[in-house]
Amino acid sequence: MYAELPENTRRQYVASQPDYIVAEMLRGEWWWTARPEQLPPDTPWFVCLALAGRGWGKSRAGSEWIVNRIIKHPYDSSGVPTEWLVIGETLSDARAICVEGPAGILRVLERRKIKHKYVKSPRPQIRFPNGSKIHTEGADDPDVGRGYNASGAWLDEIAKWRYSKQSWDEGIMPSLRADLVGDQPRAFVTTTPKPIKLLQEWLKRSDGTVHIMRGSTFDNRANLSGAVLVELKNRYEGTLIGRQELYGEIIEAFEGALFSRLDLENYRVHEVPDELVTIIVGVDPSLTGEDDEMGVVVVANTGDRQMYVLADKSIMAVGRAAALHAWRVVAEYGADLLVYEANLGKRWMAQVFEDAYKESIDNGLFLRGTRPPMKAIDAKIGKRTRGEPVAMRSEQGRLHFVGRHPELEDQCATFTAWGTAESPDRLDALVHACRWIMLHERKAASIASAVDFSTTLQQLFAEQARW
Repeated sequence: MYAELPENTRRQYVASQPDYIVAEMLRGEWWWTARPEQLPPDTPWFVCLALAGRGWGKSRAGSEWIVNRIIKHPYDSSGVPTEWLVIGETLSDARAICVEGPAGILRVLERRKIKHKYVKSPRPQIRFPNGSKIHTEGADDPDVGRGYNASGAWLDEIAKWRYSKQSWDEGIMPSLRADLVGDQPRAFVTTTPKPIKLLQEWLKRSDGTVHIMRGSTFDNRANLSGAVLVELKNRYEGTLIGRQELYGEIIEAFEGALFSRLDLENYRVHEVPDELVTIIVGVDPSLTGEDDEMGVVVVANTGDRQMYVLADKSIMAVGRAAALHAWRVVAEYGADLLVYEANLGKRWMAQVFEDAYKESIDNGLFLRGTRPPMKAIDAKIGKRTRGEPVAMRSEQGRLHFVGRHPELEDQCATFTAWGTAESPDRLDALVHACRWIMLHERKAASIASAVDFSTTLQQLFAEQARW
């Protein structure tokens, strides 16, 4: 607003301000540099939720907010110095981004010349002369925040936390219990949104306890590299990941898509089960290698018919280089089998895989004299049809992504009509691996049923003979 005023008006405005205000303007105090949408309202909210794209200024908003709160509330209602929580996805993230980062708390304290002592070990902690403290934690434990008597918390990238809802419900929220003079404890949450249960629960609130702030990467264009903004727009404009990562939208469902992004989020795990039965590497070979990836996805299953997506190792390669890469993935994960699509356009890959396997033996990846553990899977039925059983497993909560695989998940949650110019190579590879596992589950069940039936007949004959 100031920049848009005529020059004479700007000069008159600055001349009318006291020296300390001009000094604050010169050093870029938050009241002067913040965009209005970065400032939470003066209302009795309990959670302020900043859902925005990358580069919007979430870290700066969080740092400025918690410092302002500490200045406003150095003591609680009983005269005890206040304590505050800063929690990131990991302790390393909380330290590197929220505390020490270019928009972190230390920068704010130094700019405002607020006396403090920064202690790095065992956990980063900021101490103030009156006894107030900022505690730094990582959210890799569901009990994070438990045991504190906190006056407020800044929670960063909560949509990426392993146990976001459990951490909030059982650890953080109950710890926000310090009684403040004329106010209440609050939580300022900054995150690029994902469709997790906790965010959905907060978004449904209509009682004023949750305030929502939204924004996109491009709201902060004045402080970001123009070249990067152009590149981001060219790469992600019009895509689902762009709507999420740049414009801060929560993408829950994509009309016509087989997979629900909500299911992918809800059934995600972060550790691989101990008792894996089979590990399969699914491969969707690239025909050209030019803007056409070879999908390479590792899937495992357990005895209770659960499937786990261990890795997405897709690569922009074709021919020998692609085949060697696929065998390296097989060796890396100790996979039992490589399963690849064998339609008319890709049958030549069988010989390439065999030759690459021999070369991999020479490189010490596999034992001499062994046959390549690979099987072709038919591609006669339509892609959507063969993907539906896999999507059903996801809906039932029996397909789990281990960790995050953004490109693969984006293909799962957005592809609606296979056969378009853009082929979902990663998704195809996932489907190949899952179909093989599901097919052999059915065969195992059929054999078991036949054995059970045979045993039952033998028992009946034995009983009849005794009778």
